[in-house]
Amino acid sequence: MTAPELPDQLPLGLPTNRTWREQALTTAAQLRTLSAWVALRDPASGIDAGADAGKAVLDGAITWHLNEATRVAARKSPAIQTSYNGAVVERVLSHLDAAQVALLLRAPVGFVQSQLPNIQAHVRLHLPRTDPQRVAIEKAAKAVPATPLDDDARLMVVSAFRAACVESREEFSRVRSFRNVLIMSALVLTVLAAALAVAGWFRPDELQLCFEPTEGRACPTGDDPRRGDVLFIEAFGLIAAAVSGAASLRHVRGTSTPYGLPLALAILKLPAGALTAVLGLQLMRGGFVPGLSDLDTSAQIVAWAITFGAAQQLFTGLVDRQAQTVLNDIGGKTGSTTDAGV
Repeated sequence: MTAPELPDQLPLGLPTNRTWREQALTTAAQLRTLSAWVALRDPASGIDAGADAGKAVLDGAITWHLNEATRVAARKSPAIQTSYNGAVVERVLSHLDAAQVALLLRAPVGFVQSQLPNIQAHVRLHLPRTDPQRVAIEKAAKAVPATPLDDDARLMVVSAFRAACVESREEFSRVRSFRNVLIMSALVLTVLAAALAVAGWFRPDELQLCFEPTEGRACPTGDDPRRGDVLFIEAFGLIAAAVSGAASLRHVRGTSTPYGLPLALAILKLPAGALTAVLGLQLMRGGFVPGLSDLDTSAQIVAWAITFGAAQQLFTGLVDRQAQTVLNDIGGKTGSTTDAGV
């Protein structure tokens, strides 16, 4: 019986429009490689190809995965599309992970044993303490060097490493998904703020922000409603939101992921501040806030617009906390395995 041919590992073409498609493509290529490698190593297959053939399969897989990751990483793609769907990031990271898995299978057992502390740290970051693969690798690490790794232990280490890599990419996907929700929310709020400004421009008398104290009338830009009043108030609300939002970001941890979650948070606050400034003044005009329904001057109206614009933090602060939770989930599974019985 002859040895199987190396898997067909041609360039995969352009990145797809979904991360799950990229995961499927990389997993399929990896499984083809492992299938050929196992067939060459399994005596029951009847193949007498020797160890060199199995090494050739892994050598070819390592080269192909690295070439694919390098090709896609070096290629300039539309920034908005690739950042939104995450396909480019997924292809590069998944192929790098697959190359590392193949390298751990190809290298001598002594090399894998020398990398065990790094692998153990990677597994601790991304797998929970009770995960069976993490428990197994902790036991193997404690047994070294008294009990050196053998081929069976190597396969267990590689399996745990691959599971940690998959979970790491899933954590990145969750960050990207949350970031996309923030961007879409900011886009919707921006459209609403623009629509409100346009309505105020064409119908200033119906959508006015004027107050009528005991004497005269006070409007944002004078004594009478004008076309640019709503836009004027939104501008002050946006500025106030930018200042308060910048101060609130001091609590948000930076991220090493390819996705700018803190930036998306900052963008969300701007249209939110513009809207809360206008809506807050409308509530005051309607007498919703007792004792604060009458403002005497334009300066007072602007001052309250700034206050309401900064007050958007009361709402977006909840989003800040959720964003911090999402970031904390990245590599947040560190800790000992004492509770798991190791």
